[in-house]
Amino acid sequence: MHIHVASSYSLRFGVAPPAALAERAAVLGMETLALTDRDGLYGAVRHVLACADAGIGAVVGADLRVASTGEERVVVLAEGRAGWRSLCRLVTAAHAAGERGRPLVTREMVAAHAEGLVVLLGPASDVGRALTGRRPDVAAARLAAWRAAAETVIEIVDHRDRGDGPRAARMLALAREAGVPAVLGNAVRYLDPSDHPVAQVLDATRRLVPLDRRHLDDRTGQAYLKSVPEMRRVAERSCGPDEAGALLAATRRLSERCVLDPGGDLGMDEVHLPAVGGDPHARLAARCAEGMARRGLAGSGEAAARLDHELGVIGRKGLAPYFLTVADAAALIRARGIRCAIRGSGAGSLVNYLIGIGDLDPLRHDLVMERFLADSREGLPDIDLDVESARRLEAYEALFDRFGADATACVSMMETYRARSALRDVGNAVGLPPQEIDAIAKAFPRIRANQIRAALDDLPELRQSNLAAGRLEVLFRIAERLDGLPRHIAMHPCGVLLSNPGLRDRVPVERAAVGFPMSQFDKDDVEAMGLLKLDVIGVRMQSAMAHAVAEVARVTGETIALEDVPRDDPATYALVRTSRTLGCFQIESPGQRELIGRLQPRDLDDLVIDISLFRPGPVNSDMVTPFLEARAGNREPAYPHPDLEPALRESLGVVVFHEQVLRVVDVMTGCGLSKAEAARRSLNHERGQAVVGAWFRERALARGYDGATVERVWRMLTAFGAFGFCKAHAASFALPTYQSAWLKRHHTAAFYAGVLTHDPGMYPKRVILDDARHFGVPILPLDVDRSEADWRAEPLPAGGPAGIRVALSEVRGISDAEIGRITGARPYRSLTDFWRRARVSRPIVERLVLAGAFDALHDGVPRRDLLCRVGALDRGAARPARVPEGQLPLGREDGDDIAAVAATGPAEEITPAGLPPMTPAEVVEAELDILGMDVSRHVMTFYAGLLAGLGVVSAADLPGRPDKSEVLVAGVKVATQTPAVRSGQRVIFATLDDATGPVDLTFFESVQDRCAATVFGSWLLVARGRIRRAGDRAVSITASACWDLNTLHEEWRRGGPDAVRAAMAGPPGRSRPVGRRIVQPTGFAMSPYSDIGHAGPGVKRPPRAPLWHTSQGSSGPTPT
Repeated sequence: MHIHVASSYSLRFGVAPPAALAERAAVLGMETLALTDRDGLYGAVRHVLACADAGIGAVVGADLRVASTGEERVVVLAEGRAGWRSLCRLVTAAHAAGERGRPLVTREMVAAHAEGLVVLLGPASDVGRALTGRRPDVAAARLAAWRAAAETVIEIVDHRDRGDGPRAARMLALAREAGVPAVLGNAVRYLDPSDHPVAQVLDATRRLVPLDRRHLDDRTGQAYLKSVPEMRRVAERSCGPDEAGALLAATRRLSERCVLDPGGDLGMDEVHLPAVGGDPHARLAARCAEGMARRGLAGSGEAAARLDHELGVIGRKGLAPYFLTVADAAALIRARGIRCAIRGSGAGSLVNYLIGIGDLDPLRHDLVMERFLADSREGLPDIDLDVESARRLEAYEALFDRFGADATACVSMMETYRARSALRDVGNAVGLPPQEIDAIAKAFPRIRANQIRAALDDLPELRQSNLAAGRLEVLFRIAERLDGLPRHIAMHPCGVLLSNPGLRDRVPVERAAVGFPMSQFDKDDVEAMGLLKLDVIGVRMQSAMAHAVAEVARVTGETIALEDVPRDDPATYALVRTSRTLGCFQIESPGQRELIGRLQPRDLDDLVIDISLFRPGPVNSDMVTPFLEARAGNREPAYPHPDLEPALRESLGVVVFHEQVLRVVDVMTGCGLSKAEAARRSLNHERGQAVVGAWFRERALARGYDGATVERVWRMLTAFGAFGFCKAHAASFALPTYQSAWLKRHHTAAFYAGVLTHDPGMYPKRVILDDARHFGVPILPLDVDRSEADWRAEPLPAGGPAGIRVALSEVRGISDAEIGRITGARPYRSLTDFWRRARVSRPIVERLVLAGAFDALHDGVPRRDLLCRVGALDRGAARPARVPEGQLPLGREDGDDIAAVAATGPAEEITPAGLPPMTPAEVVEAELDILGMDVSRHVMTFYAGLLAGLGVVSAADLPGRPDKSEVLVAGVKVATQTPAVRSGQRVIFATLDDATGPVDLTFFESVQDRCAATVFGSWLLVARGRIRRAGDRAVSITASACWDLNTLHEEWRRGGPDAVRAAMAGPPGRSRPVGRRIVQPTGFAMSPYSDIGHAGPGVKRPPRAPLWHTSQGSSGPTPT
């Protein structure tokens, strides 16, 4: 019967998640529970579902700031369907009225949405504040104003803080005098008194102040979910034993009135699809018939039978409007010239192919619809569209324009506390210095906050730090308590809601940071609400390929349609088989390059298999090696039973795809693909495995399969489990994988221009730039007269292959406006001409000078002299000289007037300052600092003497070394990863770049005690290890030791080669395994420090940030 409760979805205020609150309320014997989160309805759907699971009634409201002093708040409860509609509209209006992140309401706004709402005026309201200030007359007037706006109730709260008791008495007296009902609340923020310190930390982090009693909302620890007897004692303390019963009864009555029905009031039992005119199913069938002719399938009996089957399923589920809507969305996006492709299981639908959503023929690739949509599947199917990342928001605009603001919104997501963010916020709250907080947070990998102290004990790189000395124990203990709590709301990277009109009646909306309307519900909530979520995924490789195609057209006049490029080009597959696939979609990681070296793809189907094999399912079920051995002809394909050969023939007897699981289950049980898909989905739950296992065994044995075969197949299926890959998803990925490789092979410069502009892969740009050099692409330096905002392919005057020109956007700190002014005022005659007309800030001009952007204008003039000239120009601009009569002014705002003069005037003479020219090392240091990449020469060339003396083997020479031979390698660290592996160990994979190519290293747990801190903390590495060969060209190193290259270089400078060898000859440290494992229901074991999410590229600009990609399991501070 708690009427005023904040969950963890009251951002940085509440502590307990809705499910925990509902479960506790049920245990305490309560029949209802309210959720009244601050500033929104973020947790409302989860609360309603949790209350239903707990068997109690759900009350929903919102705790909103009132537009007076900005500190006063009221609670608004919803009664019935009308109340839910009014509450959604009011919350939306509050966010529109206030600053982003600080919504507010007025009494007039509440009055405009009063139907079905009940306003609670508690201690934080303007009425409560007036009574706290002993102004009963003011309180009475404000209460009357609220009563005129909406149904109003007085809320009594007593947390036993100073003044709470007298205020509660005055509020009860006011309620009696005004004839207004009074109810009892506890303004709940957490489950138990032990959670009080966490709430105090959240108060400090929310207000950005140190932890201090002056800044706390809760000083007594009483804001927990109290039991009914405890609430009775609160009532008795507030109004005496005689009136306590009436106060509790009034509270109970209001709670019961406001219980919401999930289906009838929130609309959870309905599917809210966009309105489609006419008969949707007839329209869909007609579109499919047109598609059959357009795709050349009109005479195919197989296609006709498949279409009839799919339309039957769609018709029975009433989903024709869904498919028509998504087809409309894809057409709208493509109409704007934006690349758009289907991804995921939706590529397995013939209907999607026929109506133009996708471009993969599911019959040609042997894809099944049931993985995407089946009679046995509940809820809406999921179609994902990949678009150019650079134009994703433009795609959103097309959808909002077409479907309307009242039927469209972006989906939100909650960013939750993990280790680094928790350490930062708690560190600030307890008053640690900012630099120390930053160092501590960056020392940890991207793990959950509740793993902080375990990681200090488990991870060697943290054990060797001073973090576990005990001084920071309080910091770590409190930070762990924040684990998983929502920290802030953000726009989901791809989800868009498409609904029928009236979306705002069911869903509260606020402005996202980029300005789009954003639902306060996340992807799981909107599915529960019966709303269509279309994932429009911004894919950088799509932008990179679009850029490359545009560059080819600009430079050569050739128009390329990637969808029409032949998919059997021998030269493209020859490139792929070399494993020189940096920059290519899906096949550039060290593991993928090794797998490609072993697989040697010959066609698109091989790429589909390659992408699917590189997943935990095939690894866990030990299918990769048998497949590769059969592929190489070293063993015959082995099938668990002859009946399964048709299902497993394409993968030579091993299970690679989800679709194969369906077919295996169907063959052995005769259940059909629809029920087989339901069985597959149950494999990732322990309880589901038990139920499905018993069903599978019974059905398979009844169909005549022997017990040994049944058990062997069942072990194979459970090992594969839900960790495998959908073949339709792999096929939709294989197409852009092939297209990117085709571009790299046939339009190399344009390909690199696209990749460097849109940065789609896991490697820093300096590695891609070096790869371009290896493919013979000239690297053209930054030039104020030639460089554009983006990387461009540029024909060379002497002929030969086109080069790529460094982009102006690579200059650290340059703005789009400055780039526009630079490109708009060209050409320039001199540095002075540039200064006067481009109107760029001095720091940016100095960076342009240091990066060589004026070298072509002032050939032979040292950059230090140009820097002196910039200083003189800046000083001159600060003291304008008198302009002689008849002379054009040369101020920085007169660019248009002097353009003609500049174009014809003499080039500027720079007076030498007598300063020495920059050394090659200083040039590269400036490039790394300003551009984030070594353009003029590779940084490793400066260590050539030391590396030669040590006998370091280059990446180019590694393929010629014998398997298992010991070598020394060195390079710039460009990536670290800790993916899940079959052994369940934590394995560190690192990639170095040594100017001749990438070197892939593997550090097993046995060497991490002595290597992990160096791997994660250094950016230049020397490593010793043994060669592991994978194919003719692909090799990796199993590392046994590593050292910081700069440290060895200092030893070399001080003591020569002997000093370096002595530093490298130190005794190996004791080996201690990481130890802990997480075992999934399928039996898949993994280290808790493995990367379990997408590891996207990080910032890669030294020395302010690393040059390397770091995945989620990578530890280590940013080196400086």
